[in-house]
Amino acid sequence: MKKSVAILLSVGILATPLAASAGDHGRGYSGHGGGYYHGHGGYGVGAFFAGLIGGAILTTVVAGAQPAVAYVPPPPAQVWVPGHYEMRVDHQWVPGHWERGRVWVPGHYRDVQVQVWVPGHWEERG
Repeated sequence: MKKSVAILLSVGILATPLAASAGDHGRGYSGHGGGYYHGHGGYGVGAFFAGLIGGAILTTVVAGAQPAVAYVPPPPAQVWVPGHYEMRVDHQWVPGHWERGRVWVPGHYRDVQVQVWVPGHWEERG
């Protein structure tokens, strides 16, 4: 209802200068210095501002006619992962030591596979 009233109001405002110039009875382009900028039957400053107001009303009505809809994706699915053992690689420090009594082996890291318990937890899938 508000949209219809606003459109009718703005059309009426925009049509007012046309109705005023129609009452000029053909004297608008008479060749005697007349025209649309001289005399009582032409477009004037009032018609200009009426057009601005009507345009503003139409813009507001058209912009408010269809609300913007934003797409919101559904949240990712969550699944329960029960507790389990996993094999992982662990970097273990091996301190320096003598091998066979004659060869010194300096300290170093060694990769060792170890079995670790992973407790149950929720995970997002998808």
